[in-house]
Amino acid sequence: MRLTLAALLSDAWAIFRRDADLLLRIAGLFFFVPTYALLLLTAPLPTPDETIVDTQARAQAWMTALDGWVGDYGLGSVGAYAITYLGLAVIFCLLLDAERPTLATALQRAARRFPRFILAMVVVSIPAGAGMYVLLLPGLWLMSRFMLAGPMLFAEPQLGAMQAVGGSWRRTRRGQLGLLGAVVTVYLAAILAGQPFMLLSHYLRGDGGGNPLGVALAEACAAGVATCTQLAGGLLAVAAYRRIVRAQTPS
Repeated sequence: MRLTLAALLSDAWAIFRRDADLLLRIAGLFFFVPTYALLLLTAPLPTPDETIVDTQARAQAWMTALDGWVGDYGLGSVGAYAITYLGLAVIFCLLLDAERPTLATALQRAARRFPRFILAMVVVSIPAGAGMYVLLLPGLWLMSRFMLAGPMLFAEPQLGAMQAVGGSWRRTRRGQLGLLGAVVTVYLAAILAGQPFMLLSHYLRGDGGGNPLGVALAEACAAGVATCTQLAGGLLAVAAYRRIVRAQTPS
């Protein structure tokens, strides 16, 4: 069974069409609401002030600004991301749990397994984030190699967080090009579709005269794009896991 980008996109679309109503309700509550709240209620993450010539003074000013941002918005941001990851865990449980649980049961199981799930996601994000900081493509490749960690925790509930991370690395040795293509597709879709709305929001907050209704609409569109790409990423991970398991299971 080939693990190509076209096959993964086709499988993910088939999953969405079959369970669209349920998936959209989950995505709306767990993806859109916290993302929209973050965009509306938090200030942008501070960046170094290029007008400060002295490097040490610039770094000190940046760290001071970051410290203030974390104090003001850190707890809320962590909570929003936790809700988003819980929604992703619910989707994995609904689609991959062998018992085919109801939504209520899936939510309970996702909550019980959430500590393992969030630990795996944090472990995965460290090398992937470092790779993207150095050069974009290595980070995306690492994301593709670890994309099965979440699905494995719900399809194979006996696994621990580190076992799922290691298992994802081993199982994705084949078909790396298709997996990388899936990750790159979602990443580019998020950037190309979402960035115009973020730029519009930034303009409306500043040079556009501080139009609150325009800002709210622009950021709602940006949150909608983020919701779609988060859901797409989760469905592609489910599709990849199912294909790899079928390919590795003796007929």
